[in-house]
Amino acid sequence: MGAAGSKLEKALGDQFPEGERYFGLENFGNTCYCNSVLQALYFCVPFREQLLDYYSNNKNLADADENLLTCLADLFMQISSQKKKTGVIAPKRFVQRLKKQNEIFRSYMHQDAHEFLNYLLNELVDILEKEASATKSDQETSSPTEKIANGPTSVHANGVKKEPLVTWVHKNFQGILTNETKCLRCETVTARDETFLDLSLDIEQNSSITSCLKNFSSTETLNAEDKFFCDKCCSLQEAQKRMKIKKPPHILVIHLKRFKYIEQLGRYKKLSYRVVFPLELKLSNTVEDADAEYSLFAVVVHVGSGPNHGHYVSLVKSHNHWLLFDDENVEMIDESAVQTFFGSAQEYSSNTDHGYILFYERVSNGSTS
Repeated sequence: MGAAGSKLEKALGDQFPEGERYFGLENFGNTCYCNSVLQALYFCVPFREQLLDYYSNNKNLADADENLLTCLADLFMQISSQKKKTGVIAPKRFVQRLKKQNEIFRSYMHQDAHEFLNYLLNELVDILEKEASATKSDQETSSPTEKIANGPTSVHANGVKKEPLVTWVHKNFQGILTNETKCLRCETVTARDETFLDLSLDIEQNSSITSCLKNFSSTETLNAEDKFFCDKCCSLQEAQKRMKIKKPPHILVIHLKRFKYIEQLGRYKKLSYRVVFPLELKLSNTVEDADAEYSLFAVVVHVGSGPNHGHYVSLVKSHNHWLLFDDENVEMIDESAVQTFFGSAQEYSSNTDHGYILFYERVSNGSTS
């Protein structure tokens, strides 16, 4: 392991980024789904920085009340404060906490990396929201005058909660989708907003992220038994429905739906389709911004021919170098190697390494909120 680390240091030489750490993560029996996502999140620099800030501001919390957030902050702190530049760390505490908290991840069976990412982000949000509301109620009980001075912002008269709290996890990953439905009789458009932390896209053979996003936002006609209840017509009507990205997130996480349930087989099948994901992505199906521009910085790759077995690795871009993290092993790869993970143009191919979760960071072009 030490040899692999020193090999990476030799490969980077004097280009080794100042203060950066490249550590493999030990596998505790099928925990590659967890390791690959943790590496992608560690190299999501704004998220890492805010998590380390949280750690330094809440050092006493770690002793008092262990949860997934404190375990993750502790792990990131452990990696970033290593004296060595490369090596291996065992994320034991984090994995134990994860298994203790959610029985889905307890077995030694093959787990889904996307399911884990989704669970983790939602769990972090829950913890931060609980902490914020606990702090708030403490403040309100200690200074009741403040509550009056601030006006009726905390709770409306009828007890309805105000806008949900926006945590630093939201600030990184949350975007807003708008679901527009147009009644074909009276032409009234009803729009409903919903938030997302990642986008799950249906995929087709020999396609691209751009075409998958276009399909995601394509117009669908609601008719026959799918008719829409129009409030203006007060009846079921034929309608057109489409989904648009109203507010693109700072970190755009795209999940490619590579595991499809096949009715005839009665089980899931892995789609090894070739889906091109560019290093630079323009989001053109947004409502407000003409074009939101993004740069790819991590890819969680599923290796294997089926959904119930296989392996996960991650590709990460750090300081303009691409690295491959495969549990304990870390190695440099050429940027051109990223395209070998697009998928297979033929149904049966010896290449089973396919991009599964893509992480894009918004490029500052004026309007990054």
